[in-house]
Amino acid sequence: MSRRFALASALVLLCAQGLSAAGASAAGLTVYCPMSDADCDSVLKAFKTDTGIEAQFVRIGAGEILARIRAEKNNPQAGLWLAGAADNFIQAADEGLLASHKAAGIEKVDQRYTDKDGRWTPISLSPIVFAYSQQVLDELNAKPPTSWSSFADPVFKDSVALAHPASSGTAYVALASVVQLDGEDKAFDLMKKIDENVVQYTRSGVAPSRMVANNEIALAMAYTQDIEAALEQGYPVGYSFPEEGTGFEVNAAAAIANAPEDQAKSADKFLDWVLTEKGQAAIGATFRGPIIPGYKNPKARIDLSKVKMIDYNFAWAGENRARLLQRYETEVRQKSDAK
Repeated sequence: MSRRFALASALVLLCAQGLSAAGASAAGLTVYCPMSDADCDSVLKAFKTDTGIEAQFVRIGAGEILARIRAEKNNPQAGLWLAGAADNFIQAADEGLLASHKAAGIEKVDQRYTDKDGRWTPISLSPIVFAYSQQVLDELNAKPPTSWSSFADPVFKDSVALAHPASSGTAYVALASVVQLDGEDKAFDLMKKIDENVVQYTRSGVAPSRMVANNEIALAMAYTQDIEAALEQGYPVGYSFPEEGTGFEVNAAAAIANAPEDQAKSADKFLDWVLTEKGQAAIGATFRGPIIPGYKNPKARIDLSKVKMIDYNFAWAGENRARLLQRYETEVRQKSDAK
């Protein structure tokens, strides 16, 4: 159940990332995408079907995308950043890494979820959910998680996997949610306790829920679409939501600043398309909640309308991202590694 299997899962994930990256150089539009390979592929295929524009993707975590775009600032290698929490995009926009484009249809979106300068475009909403393996819980004689603090219960020693918030939008939204719920100092005290139970930190937000699906660990945090995908594939993943309420991702997309002209034009066309009925249906088919109400995936098992969500301030999360990540690295990860 432990580290051997966890490392195997990580290796499989890295191989999948490498395959996606290898195919990206041949594309007319290169897209950086942190969603699963299947989700990146399905959305871009729908885009091609509707517009005729060919695109291929490089699949890496949202935090890694930000780092890559920053490193490629003077010579961009991609035209579009597709998906990831808005806080990542806010930070990128503040650094001048994104090109402004006010997407057609943006007026239909709740203005709380938009950027007034059009530097990024909201495309969906995704709540954080707890994933658990009932098989492992039974082995531990433990109950499903009902609170953020459940992850700190000593019964889950070496039975929790989390993504690292510096590389994963999922993990950062979870961190920012706890900070907004409990206050910063109390939240970091909890994160230190949770760290004592973590058997592995992954780069990708979806990797921990895959480990739950394979009964390698007891608990993980994920977006609802990751659990929906696992359930659709037949995995017996249990899920629950924190009684305090959960944070959520305003999922976004953006054109990358200074991209080659042909890529820049294609990226703008994608941003216009993604807010159309067909674009929202393509996003909704990945089990993400549409940013423009209307589409509902008939295969969805989780009723997002019944999920208790906090008044998550994603703008604050974006503005404070660098500071919170530095504190997390200093107070949680470095101290953990020093033990």
